[in-house]
Amino acid sequence: MPPSQPAAFPDPHPSSPRPLTPRPIGNPLTGHTKGVRSVVFAPDGQTLATASVDQTVRLWDVADPSHARPIGNPLTGHTKGVWSVVFAPDGQTLATASTDQTVRLWDVADPSHARPIGNPLTGHTKGVWPVVFAPDGQTLATASNDQTVRLWDVADPSHARPIGNPLTGHTNRVRSVAFAPDGQTLATASNDQTVRLWDVADPSHARPI
Repeated sequence: MPPSQPAAFPDPHPSSPRPLTPRPIGNPLTGHTKGVRSVVFAPDGQTLATASVDQTVRLWDVADPSHARPIGNPLTGHTKGVWSVVFAPDGQTLATASTDQTVRLWDVADPSHARPIGNPLTGHTKGVWPVVFAPDGQTLATASNDQTVRLWDVADPSHARPIGNPLTGHTNRVRSVAFAPDGQTLATASNDQTVRLWDVADPSHARPI
C-alpha cells in the first residue's frame, strides 16, 4: 500500500504576523474648499498631490504620514475644477487636468516652490478628465468629454507640444486612459461602454489595435 499522506501541509511561516487591520493615520488633510477629485503620491512616496473642484491643487509632505502637512501655496491657474493630477515618473513634473479644457504642467522638483511650466496645453473642446504619463515620461496622454484622446510630447515640459492627430473612435466621454508598462500600448475607457487599445509605439502615428 502507498504510504499515507499528511492531512495538510504545515504552515511554512508559523510565526508570520497576521495582516494588521487598516487604521487612519493622523488627522484628515484639510484646506480644499470644495470636493477633492484626485489624489496621487509622488514616486518617492514623500509628497502627495490633491486636486479639487475649488480649482486648486495642493501638495502635502507625507514623509511622516502621522504628521502630514501642507507644502507651499496651493497651485492656482485653472479656471474650473481640477479633476486629475499625476506625477511624471521622475517626480519632477506634475500634470493637472481640468474642466476648463486645459492641462497644465508644474515644476515640483522643489515642492515648496512649485511653479507652472510653459503654457497650458489646449486643444480639447470639452473638459479634460484623466491625464497620464508614459512610463518613460516623454509622452503625456489626456482624455476628454469631447470623446477624444490626445498625445503630447513633454520631453521638454517647457515646450510641450501635441503629437499627431487626436485619437478618435469613442462615441461618448472618455473617462480613463492608461499606458501599458512598456509604453507601447494605450488603453482608453469610455461612457460608450467600450475599452479601446491603441498602438502608440510611435506616438506620432498612433493607431487603433
